Amino acid sequence: MSRYKASGIFQFSAGFLTLLLGVFLILFPSEKYSTNISIMTLTMIVIGFLYIMAFVANKKWHFRPGWTLSQGFYLIVIGILCLYTYNDELSDSVNLLFAMWALSTACNQLAASVKIRSLEYKKWWRILIFGLVNIIAFVYFIIDPFSSFISLYISFGAYFILSGLICILEQFNYKTTID
Repeated sequence: MSRYKASGIFQFSAGFLTLLLGVFLILFPSEKYSTNISIMTLTMIVIGFLYIMAFVANKKWHFRPGWTLSQGFYLIVIGILCLYTYNDELSDSVNLLFAMWALSTACNQLAASVKIRSLEYKKWWRILIFGLVNIIAFVYFIIDPFSSFISLYISFGAYFILSGLICILEQFNYKTTID
């Protein structure tokens, strides 16, 4: 198996697992807050390792933006932080953690789009759009305008679904260039 295919498998697995976590949080949340946080954080740690493996397994790294590597480390840190410090008071700061995750992802994706544009890659605008979508998610989590109408799990689940789709779609953006 070539290194690119291994990278694609890791990235697809991370995206698919992120999608599943989002669907789980929306459709099947547990009644206990601690159970949901435990499942979410353990899955985030696994997804973080998959992101790191996707970056490491790719031999043509200059076409793969480094946001997957930083994303992996960030998810692992958030997962460990939430796993060992969750309680009812953490629910107030989890929105801030997700906002910072969205902002970090957005900054990395915007920087990656500028970098691949300088490499004369024709589909650089797709990564730019992914970054702009993450900026919108950042603003949403900071303002949290629908907090009284929808639950925290639906917001998190929607962001996980969005992140999973971005992860899977990005893999197809680079495939034509790398192959």
